Amino acid sequence: MQPDLVLPRVVAIGFNKCATRSLAQLFAAAGHSVVHQKLPQPWRLSRALHGRRKLGGIMRSNNDNGRPVFAGVEQYVFYGDLIDSNRRSSFDGNRLFREILKDYPNTILLLNWRNREDWIRSRLLHGHGEFAAREQRVRGLFSLDELCDVWRGEWDVHLSAVRDFMADRPEQLVEFNIDSDPIEQLIARLPAYALRAEYYGDIGRSRGRQLPSWLKAAKHWLAHARPRAQR
Repeated sequence: MQPDLVLPRVVAIGFNKCATRSLAQLFAAAGHSVVHQKLPQPWRLSRALHGRRKLGGIMRSNNDNGRPVFAGVEQYVFYGDLIDSNRRSSFDGNRLFREILKDYPNTILLLNWRNREDWIRSRLLHGHGEFAAREQRVRGLFSLDELCDVWRGEWDVHLSAVRDFMADRPEQLVEFNIDSDPIEQLIARLPAYALRAEYYGDIGRSRGRQLPSWLKAAKHWLAHARPRAQR
């Protein structure tokens, strides 16, 4: 089976912390090539073209330079977690959904979403708080409350814009509420991909998990202290 050659791309244009890893696993287990946030090794071609490894950064560079959105990384069937948040900037490739369809007209957009306030809480906890602290800093905001309000606005604008833009092509938009929609419903919308429910798992969720205090402290230190890319 070589789905890469015959099936349209499926691009998850929801935000991170909306089951992107679980969705990537679902497609990978069915034999499809997937890219989730960062390019797998080796990534020399993309590095030579863009100087970047994060998918969102590649998309941004391509769009800024007049190239197709996925130039250099067109070999995948599933794309997910399109954010490139680093020490200097924050960019989410999900905002390029119009450009994706212009460059690759048969693409299926997967709008994965959840309860908005739960999503915000998950983002605040991501990386033991390092992700939120970095986002606040690069956006020039004064508090986490202000950051949460910005995230709420981005969420509302994005979901509304996607639904409005796709109103006349419903066959290319698949919505999936990770809180309430059964995975079988998503699978039924994508029959050609031979996805199987048993391969969809809750990956990356940490709420309710109890860690020893020493391990929790060590993970917190590592998340905030480890070097990160400048771009």
